Amino acid sequence: MEPKKVGALLDLAERVLNDSTQVFDDHDHRSEAEELMASVLEVDEDDLDLDEQVPRRGRERFLSLVARRAGGEPFPLLIGFINFFGYDLRVKPGMFVPRPSSELLVERGLKKLTGRKNPVVVDVATGTGPIALAIAAEVPSAEVWGTDIAKDMVKLGRSNARELEIDNVRFKVGDMYGALPPALEGRVDVITGHVPYVPREELEDLPAEVREYEPVYTLSDETDDGLFLMRMAIGGAARWLKPGGWLLLELSHDLEKKVRRMNMKAGLEDQGAATDEDDLSIVVEARKPK
Repeated sequence: MEPKKVGALLDLAERVLNDSTQVFDDHDHRSEAEELMASVLEVDEDDLDLDEQVPRRGRERFLSLVARRAGGEPFPLLIGFINFFGYDLRVKPGMFVPRPSSELLVERGLKKLTGRKNPVVVDVATGTGPIALAIAAEVPSAEVWGTDIAKDMVKLGRSNARELEIDNVRFKVGDMYGALPPALEGRVDVITGHVPYVPREELEDLPAEVREYEPVYTLSDETDDGLFLMRMAIGGAARWLKPGGWLLLELSHDLEKKVRRMNMKAGLEDQGAATDEDDLSIVVEARKPK
C-alpha cells in the first residue's frame, strides 16, 4: 500500500534514490527527499511533520519528483536553484549545474586574496558563474571577471548577480582569456577555473545526471586526453597574472601530477594541491614567480 504520511514517504524516497545507478553516490539522498517534500508542501524543511498526511495530489507530485531524480535528473533542476557557498543561484535545463565540490575552489581563492588590496580575480570557463559570484560576494573590494563561450550561461550568471545584488562581478562571452580587456594584462591576483577535462572516451561512462542533462562542451573538449582547454588555461595564465599571482584549477585526483607538470612547463611555480574534507575535490595551485 502506498504510504501517505510524510515520514513514510521520505523513507520510501530515500530507498529509491539509494538504489539508483543514475546519480552520483556522494549525494545525501535523505536530505534531497526532505527538500523535495518541503517544496511540494511549501514549507521549510525544519517544519516537516513526519506524521502529517500528505494529500493525494501532493503524494503524486512528490513521487513524480523522486522518480525523475532517480532517473538521473539533476536535483537542482527539480527545485530550480542550487545553494552554492551560501548563495541561492538559479539553474536552468541545458546548462552546467554547479558542483558543491567547487566550493573548495572558492575557499582556496579567498585564502589567496587575504591581505590583497582591491584584488583582481578572473574565473575562466565560468559557466553560470558560481565561483565568480561567490568570490565577488565574499570580497566586495575585488574586481571579478567571469568568461565563458556560452551566451546563455553567461546571461544566467548576470541574472544571478542582479538578484543577489553583487555589483563587483562582470561576465563576458568569449574563449578563456580572449574575452578579457587588455588592460587586465599583468594585473590579475588570482585566476580560478573548473575547466572541462573529461576524455572523449569516458563521456559515456558518466552518470545519467551528467551525461543526459549537461552539454558535452561543459564536460569535455572531446580530445583524447580531455586536456586541450586545461592547456589553454595554463598556457595563458602568466600573461594575465601579476608577479606572485595564483592559478587555481579544480580537477580530478588522477590528473594532479600531470597538471602540476603542465604548470611548471608553462613557467609557473608549483605550489601543490588542496583537497576538501571528503576528498571529493582537488585544486591544483601554481604561482607566477615574483
